[in-house]
Amino acid sequence: AVESTQSTGKQINLRMVKQIVEKWKVDESKPVIVEKYDKVAVKNGIDDLFRKIFSSKHEITETFRTRDTRLLICFVAVVFSGVGCLYDFLHPFPESKYVLGVCSFSYFSIVGLLYIWEWFVEKGTFFEGVKSGSTIRLSSYIPRFSGQYTFTGESLVEGEKREIKFTKCISTWLDDKGTVLPDKVEAESEAIFKELLKPKKQ
Repeated sequence: AVESTQSTGKQINLRMVKQIVEKWKVDESKPVIVEKYDKVAVKNGIDDLFRKIFSSKHEITETFRTRDTRLLICFVAVVFSGVGCLYDFLHPFPESKYVLGVCSFSYFSIVGLLYIWEWFVEKGTFFEGVKSGSTIRLSSYIPRFSGQYTFTGESLVEGEKREIKFTKCISTWLDDKGTVLPDKVEAESEAIFKELLKPKKQ
């Protein structure tokens, strides 16, 4: 009877989990609608559509090296923070002051490194991928109090570095209701793909 009750409980839990997952699952068939006056939401909406088109239609395998590096830096910072808290719990202040000092200095130094990484290396990167040995990297930026979307694409094809950069008003890809227009983004992605990943002339 106990085993039967436990089995029934597990089945109920699984059904609840499935219901929650289905409820929060993103329906990719629905249009992407954003608040057009929120530049972060607009940027993310356009970026996500570019990412989807490049990974699915153009069959570019997405890589996560830049984002994984950022997560690693964050993890190291959290480790120092956790070690400091744990040591202080086991060996209350003032016995822990030297360990707390080292952990605090290390934590804020790593957070500074994280900012440097985001500003000078990541620089708004939203997609990295590889296709047939060629690599591609896409990034974007919308200045504060501006409706100008700046797109930058970089690639390495058979040892040749390529770059494309342009700035357009966000209304190019949005309608009056804040819906990101997939046809517009797809047409733009076609030109970008040909420019960045077309084979070298023999």
